[in-house]
Amino acid sequence: MANPPAVVKLALESVCELLSETATDWKAIRGILVKDSFIPSIVNLKTENITDEVREKMKNKYLSNPDYNFEKVNRASMACGPMVKWAIAQIEYADMLKRVEPLREELRSLEEQADVNLQSANETKELVEQLERSIAAYKEEYAQLISQAQAIKTDLENVQAKVDRSIALLKSLNIERERWECTSETFKSQMSTIIGDVLLSAAFIAYGGYFDQHYRLNLFTTWSQHLQSANIQYRSDMARTEYLSNPDERLRWQANALPTDDLCTENAIMLKRFNRYPLIIDPSGQATTFLLNEYAGKKITKTSFLDDSFRKNLESALRFGNPLLVQDVENYDPILNPVLNRELRRTGGRVLITLGDQDIDLSPSFVIFLSTRDPTVEFPPDICSRVTFVNFTVTRSSLQSQCLNQVLKAERPDIDEKRSDLLKLQGEFRLRLRQLEKSLLQALNDAKGKILDDDSVITTLETLKKEAYDINQKVDETDKVIAEIETVSQQYLPLSVACSNIYFTMDSLNQVHFLYQYSLKMFLDIFSTVLYNNTKLDGKTEYSERLSIVTKDLFQVCYERVARGMLHNDRLTFALLMCKIHLKGTSEQNLDSEFNFFLRSREGLLANAIPVDGLTAEQIESVNRLQTRLPIFRKLIEKLKSMPEIGAWLQQSSPEQCVPQLWDESKALTPIVSSIHQLLLIQAFRPDRVIAAAHKVVDAVLGLDFMPNAEKELDLAAVVEKQLNCNTPALLCSVPGFDASGRVDDLAAELNKQISSIAIGSAEGFNQAERAINMACKSGRWVLLKNVHLAPQWLVQLEKKLHSLQPHSGFRLFLTMEINPKVPVNLLRAGRIFVFEPPPGIRANLLRTFSTVPVARMMKTPSERARLYFLLAWFHAIVQERLRYVPLGWAKKYEFNESDLRVACDTLDTWIDTTAMGRTNLPPEKVPWDALVTLLSQSIYGGKIDNDFDQRLLTSFLKKLFTARSFESDFALVANVDGGAGGQRHITMPDGTRRDHFLKWIENLSDRQTPSWLGLPNNAEKVLLTTRGTDLVSKLLKMQQLEDDDELAYSVEEHAEAANASATRQEDGRPSWMKTLHNSATAWLELLPKNLPVLKRTVENIKDPLYRYFEREVTSGAKLLTTVISDLQDVVLICQGEKKQTNHHRSMLSELVRGIIPKGWKRYTVPVGCTVIQWITDFSNRVQQLQKVSKLV
Repeated sequence: MANPPAVVKLALESVCELLSETATDWKAIRGILVKDSFIPSIVNLKTENITDEVREKMKNKYLSNPDYNFEKVNRASMACGPMVKWAIAQIEYADMLKRVEPLREELRSLEEQADVNLQSANETKELVEQLERSIAAYKEEYAQLISQAQAIKTDLENVQAKVDRSIALLKSLNIERERWECTSETFKSQMSTIIGDVLLSAAFIAYGGYFDQHYRLNLFTTWSQHLQSANIQYRSDMARTEYLSNPDERLRWQANALPTDDLCTENAIMLKRFNRYPLIIDPSGQATTFLLNEYAGKKITKTSFLDDSFRKNLESALRFGNPLLVQDVENYDPILNPVLNRELRRTGGRVLITLGDQDIDLSPSFVIFLSTRDPTVEFPPDICSRVTFVNFTVTRSSLQSQCLNQVLKAERPDIDEKRSDLLKLQGEFRLRLRQLEKSLLQALNDAKGKILDDDSVITTLETLKKEAYDINQKVDETDKVIAEIETVSQQYLPLSVACSNIYFTMDSLNQVHFLYQYSLKMFLDIFSTVLYNNTKLDGKTEYSERLSIVTKDLFQVCYERVARGMLHNDRLTFALLMCKIHLKGTSEQNLDSEFNFFLRSREGLLANAIPVDGLTAEQIESVNRLQTRLPIFRKLIEKLKSMPEIGAWLQQSSPEQCVPQLWDESKALTPIVSSIHQLLLIQAFRPDRVIAAAHKVVDAVLGLDFMPNAEKELDLAAVVEKQLNCNTPALLCSVPGFDASGRVDDLAAELNKQISSIAIGSAEGFNQAERAINMACKSGRWVLLKNVHLAPQWLVQLEKKLHSLQPHSGFRLFLTMEINPKVPVNLLRAGRIFVFEPPPGIRANLLRTFSTVPVARMMKTPSERARLYFLLAWFHAIVQERLRYVPLGWAKKYEFNESDLRVACDTLDTWIDTTAMGRTNLPPEKVPWDALVTLLSQSIYGGKIDNDFDQRLLTSFLKKLFTARSFESDFALVANVDGGAGGQRHITMPDGTRRDHFLKWIENLSDRQTPSWLGLPNNAEKVLLTTRGTDLVSKLLKMQQLEDDDELAYSVEEHAEAANASATRQEDGRPSWMKTLHNSATAWLELLPKNLPVLKRTVENIKDPLYRYFEREVTSGAKLLTTVISDLQDVVLICQGEKKQTNHHRSMLSELVRGIIPKGWKRYTVPVGCTVIQWITDFSNRVQQLQKVSKLV
C-alpha cells in the first residue's frame, strides 16, 4: 500500500513506537513491517521494558487521539485493528505496573528479609539438634547404669528361682519316677506276652471278620487254647477293641454314627487295619453310613456295580486317591480283579495299574470298600481270596447293646452322660496323659543349656502332675460311677433284651411264610417312635412308670405293624412268640418247660399209660404225657377220677372258658401261669379249642386289647403320613383275585395327591414305571405300580434303584402284588408290607365274585344268563371254601383261584351266546348243561385235580347245581342245614333273573355257615380247628431259634481245663437249644425200631410181584432207618461234645432245632407243614408196619 489511510499510518506508528523503532514516515514504517522480526518482536514484547517516556508519549500522541481506536482502525485495516487494541492494552498494563511498583519493591525487600531469617533459623535448629544429641547420650549412659543395677537384682532373683525350681523339679521327677516305674513294670508284662497278643490280633483281623460275634468268640478261644498248648504267652484278659485301637479313635468312630457295641467296633478296626481291601456284609446299612461319615473329609465316592458310571468312578478314585465305596458286590465285575490283587507296575517313577485295556496312574491314598446288603449271598473262592470280609450282621448281644444305649439317651440322659464321661476317662483323659508324657520327654530332649533354665520343662511337668492327679481322682471315683450306671442299666436291661428278642423273632418269621421279611431299620424306627413320639409319656416323670409304658407300647406297636403284613392265621403265632419274650422280662416264674411241652408233647415213647374211663385213646396218651413230664400235673389222673363233671366239661362248645383246676394247688398261681396250664389241658383234652385257649394266653400276658387293636380296619392314610417316608415303599400284598390298588387311588383322592398308576408285566410298563419314578422323585408325586409280582427279575433292579435314589420328601411308592415267593427278599425288607385277604365264608365269596363280574356282562341277553352266573358263583364259592377243610374238603390244597372263575365265565358266555343266537330268553331245557358240566369238571376246575375221589366229588357238585331244575323256585342249593333264609331247613335258589335280585339275596345270607353248607359233616369245623391248632404248634416249632446264639457252648474255663487236663465238659456249659435237641434226639432214638431186617430172596418168591414190591419197600425203609439212626446218634454225640460238626451236621442241626425235616430224610412224600416230631412218629409207625410185613412174607 503506497499511501495508506491516516488511521492505519497512525496505528503502525504507535506500534513502531512501542517497539522502540524510529519511523518518521510511511516508508520507514513499511521497512519495519517487512522485517522477519516484526511479528516475533510484538509477541515477545516485555511490558516491564516500556519506559515512562514511551508510555507518556503513547498516551499524549496516540491514545488521546480520537481517531486512535480499534473500531476506526479496524474499518480501515483489519490487520491494524488488533495491533491498536494490543498497543492500548500494553499501555494500560504499563500504567498498572507503574502503580504497583512500590508494592513490588516492598515484596522484594520482605523476601530478602525472609531469606535472612531462614538462615538464622537453620543455625538455631542445628544448635538444638546438637543439644538433643547430648541429652540422649546422657540418658543412655544413665540407662546403662540403671540396667546394670537391675541385672544385679535379676541375677539374685534367678538364683533364688533356680533353687526353688530345682527343689520342685526334684520332687516332681520323683513322683513321675514312681509312676513311670509302675508303667515300666506293666510294659515288661506286656512285652512278655506281645508275641501271643500280636499273633491273636493278626489272626483275628485276617480271619475273624467273616464271622458273627458268637463264632468270633469261639474262634478266639480256640486260638488261645492252641497258644497255651504251645507255651506261647498271651494276655488272657486281652480286650481286642482296646488293644487294636486307641480311645480317641473309638470316640471318633462313635461320633461318625458307628454303633457302640463291640462287634461294630471290631469291624471298624478291621476297616482301618486291613491288608486286603474289605468286603462288607451290611444288611442294616449301618456300615455304609459310618464309612460315608468317616471318610467325608476325603470326599468318599459311593457307587454300585450296577451303576452305569461305575468304571468312570473307579478310574477317578484310582487317579486322585478318593476313597471308593462300591455297593451290590453280588453283581461283581471282574474288571476289579487287578485292583484287588494290587497288580502294580512302576515305570519312570509312575505307579500304574491296568484297568481293562488302559493303564491308570495309581494314587497312594486310594482305598476301596466293597459292600453287600444281602447276608445270604455266597461268594466264589476267587473273590474270597482277594478281600477281607467284615460282617456287620447284627447279633443279639450287639442289638441289645445298641437298644440299651438308645433307651438310656432317651430316658436317662444323666446316666448316658456319665457313661460318656466314663468312656472319656478311659479315652481322652488317658490319651491326654500319654500326650503330656511325650511332651515332657520332648521338652527334656529339646532343653538347651541347663535344664533349670528351661521354663517349658517345668511347665510341662507341673501340668502333667496336675492332670495326672485329676485323672487319678476320677479313677478313684470310677467304681462309684460304674456301680450307679450298672444299677440304672439293669433297670432297662430287660427292655433291651426284649428289643433284641423281638427283632430276631421278626427276622425269623420267614420260617413261617416267605413273605415275612423285616429289616433292622424297620425295628429301630418302631423303637424310636415308642421312645420319642409317644404321647402316653407326656407329663410322666416317674422313671419306672415311663419304663412300663415304653415296654408295653413296644410290644403293642411291634405287633400292630407286623400283624398288618401277616396272613390272619399267622398272627396268633407271632402273638404267642411275643408273649414268650414278654414273660422273660417279668417276675413270672420260668415257664420254658410248659412252652416246650406245648410244642413237643408228642415226642418220645410213652410206657405204661394209665387208663382213664371216659377218655379216648388219644386223650389218655396226652394225659399220661402231661402227668409224667410236668411236675405240677403229677396228680392229674387222680384229680380226673375224682371229678365226675369232667365228661360234661369235655362236651362243652367252649371248654376253654371254664377249665377245671387239674394242676397242683400247693401254691397260688398268677393268671398268666394259670392260662398256660389251661392251654396245656385244652391241648390234651380238646385240641380243637387250642386256638381259642392260645388267645386267652395272649390276653393274660399282653392284655385284652393287644390283638384286637391290630384287627381294626387299616387306616392307610395315617400309615402313609406317620409311618412311611419317601425311602420306604408300601407293598400291598393280596391273595389271588383280590386287588388292593383301589385303596391307593381312593387315598390319593382323599389327600389330594397326584398319582401315576402303571400296570407292570411288559417292557413298555417297565419303561413307564422307571420314568414315572424318576419324575416323581423330583416332584414329590405318588407312584402306584400294579401286579409287580409278574416281573420278579425287574423288581430286583427296582429295589437297587430305590436304594440309590434321593427322592423328594413327598414321594411315595406303592406296589400291589399277589403273594408270590419270587418277590425279591431285599424288596420285602426295604418296604412296609400290608396283606389284604378276603374274609372267609360263602357269603363273602359270593359278594367278591359279584363285584368282579361287570353288571353289563351279567345282564346280557338271554335273561337266564344272570341265574347261570349265580350258579357258577355258588359253585366257585363251594370249591374254594372246601379248601379250608383240607384234607376233608379236598384231598390236597388245589389252586382254585379267580382265573378259573374268569375262564368259566368266558366258557358260559360262549355256550349261551351260541345256543341263544340273540334271543332274549332261553328255556332251561335248552341250556347246554352237559357241555358246561363236562368243561367245568374235566378242564377248567377238574384239570387241576389228580385224585379220583376229588374228581367224582367235583362232578357231583356240578351235576347237582347245573340242571334244569335250578330254574325252579324251590330248588335247594343245600338241603337239611341250619342257616337258611328265614330259618328254613334248606338254602333255596333265589327267585328272579336280575343281578340285583341275587345280590340282595346274598347280602341277606347269614355270615355264619356250618360245614354242611359245603357238603361236609358238621364236625368238620372241629377237624379244621384241630388242624389249625396243629399248624400253630408246627409254626412255633419252625420259629424255635437258637435263642442263645451268643453263648459259648464251652466256657473259657472249660476250654482251659480241656486243654490242660482233658476235662469233661459240664452240662451247664451247653446252650439251651443244645440241651433240648439232645433230649429230643434221645427220645427219638428210643421211639424208632433198632433195625429193619430185609426180606430174604429165594428162587420161588422172587417170581411173585407182590413180594418184589414189599422187598423194595422194606429195603428202602431199612436204608432210611439206618440213615436216620446214624444222624440222630451223631446229634447226640455233638450235643455231648464228643463229635465235631461237619457242614452236613450244621445244616441238619439247624433244621432239627426249627422242627424242619432234614433234606436227607425226605425220601417219601409227607404233608405240607409236617414237623420233624410228626415225621418221626409217622416214620416209626411205618417201620413197625414193615417189620410185621417182614415176618409175614
